Amino acid sequence: MSVGVVALDGSLLAGNSSPGATRSYASIREEVERMLAEAAEADAEEDERLGEARGDELPAELVDARSRRERLRRCKERLEQAQAEKETAYRANLEWRAAWERKHGRRLAGRKPTAPDLVAFAARRINTTDPDTRLMKRAGGRSVQGYNVQVVASAEQVILAAQVTQSHNDSDQLEPMVARAADTLREAGVDEPIGTVLADGGYWNSPAITNVREQGINVLVPTQDRRRRAARKLSPRQGDEARRIEAVLSKPEGRRLYRRRQQIVEPVFAHIKYIRGTDRFLRRGLAACQAEWQLIAATHNLLKLWRARLGAGTAMPDPLAG
Repeated sequence: MSVGVVALDGSLLAGNSSPGATRSYASIREEVERMLAEAAEADAEEDERLGEARGDELPAELVDARSRRERLRRCKERLEQAQAEKETAYRANLEWRAAWERKHGRRLAGRKPTAPDLVAFAARRINTTDPDTRLMKRAGGRSVQGYNVQVVASAEQVILAAQVTQSHNDSDQLEPMVARAADTLREAGVDEPIGTVLADGGYWNSPAITNVREQGINVLVPTQDRRRRAARKLSPRQGDEARRIEAVLSKPEGRRLYRRRQQIVEPVFAHIKYIRGTDRFLRRGLAACQAEWQLIAATHNLLKLWRARLGAGTAMPDPLAG
């Protein structure tokens, strides 16, 4: 296996949830309050009917952690916690600004922080089946209630790193995914360093590209999608990294190198999602889906190994045989 050139890509994978289960905070709070009121009414009726007889068992919807009421309660608390964190950060920012102004005897330039919007909070939505999923959409594609899954693959289409993220785009994934791939190679005892990372324009992040290059790894991410630029009049990206990459891609050998991205990583997703039919997660929750995605990546690699041995004439049992 060669890691001189590797490729990074991401794809949307549906979660074990339905977009129809996505609810606003106001809707969830209203239903939870209704359920609690109904439970209190039922308790009062039982007390009157049973008298001193035992009737203190928890109702099934509270005993079962998977019950609708419990799921709604957890979603409500998660949204409330996120709002509380925003409010805490807002107050801390105000206090810091006030302290700065007292120390310097003048007003701090720039716009003051905006208080968290309670109306927006009431409208904030969460999926009650799998609260970790996000409603995501690729440009020109359909919406998916799920996750943004990432892989780094070698030239032989062996997965070196596999990660499940909640990021709606890929711009913050370049540096951490390259680091995971390097860790995997180090743990596997592979001495050959990663030479070049190829990724599509969605991974453009000039500081991240610089940080990866400082590790001795070349990065090729196109500075512009010429088709989208023509359609939307997008400006080309600027800066030292953009000029460097444009200089590389202006040469035939640079364009040939970058075209290898499609040959390396896109077939990995095609094999997983369309040939193997793994187009959605079976488990729920970010941690559980991460474990599932790593298992999917491991079986992908085992199949690559089996086919490579088969092609070399080495007899191996079919890993998918019953």
